[in-house]
Amino acid sequence: MAETKKRAPRRKQVAEEFKRAHLELENEGVNDVSAREVVIRSGGARDIKAETVALTQGGANTITAKAINVNQGGVAQANAGTLNVKQGGIVRAEADEIEVTQGGIVLARAEEIELEASGALAALGTNIHVEAGGAQWMLARESIQVQQGGAFVMAASQIHVENGGAVFLIAREVHGNVRALFDQRGALVFGIAAGIVLGLIALGRRR
Repeated sequence: MAETKKRAPRRKQVAEEFKRAHLELENEGVNDVSAREVVIRSGGARDIKAETVALTQGGANTITAKAINVNQGGVAQANAGTLNVKQGGIVRAEADEIEVTQGGIVLARAEEIELEASGALAALGTNIHVEAGGAQWMLARESIQVQQGGAFVMAASQIHVENGGAVFLIAREVHGNVRALFDQRGALVFGIAAGIVLGLIALGRRR
């Protein structure tokens, strides 16, 4: 993966006030957790607020922290500075940096997103890096780099793909070995044609 320029964190910092300094749970489920450092093994919590969270073979509804590490666990919503997921799943994640290895995520929104042998429904960021994975929607403000992967829709200022492709590919610059069913012009024509067909269907239903 090419090295990208790091941006200043854009997310609000987690408050420095916690009910305790350290909390460790194993084979136990709790409701709300507030601690500077939280470690959960084979357990779960409803809402977690912390500076660092390590979740192994467990689950949580919502986690808000500066750093979150999930290993073989699941989280409904994660808000973090950095989020690392290995063999786990996240429904919705917002962070400065998101890295998923052999896992899955429904919606990932971050400055930097890395997917390795992982999949996502939608990846929205500034720079997106994918290796042996993909997403239905892959949208980046600056660049998308893919090695052995693809997307239904791939859009960015710069796109570099090796051994991958997309149905719809929209970019100012495209590099590498990329397969696309529709480029910018094709996507526009397809969109117009689809709009006409849908309009005729809707008109026919009214009669």
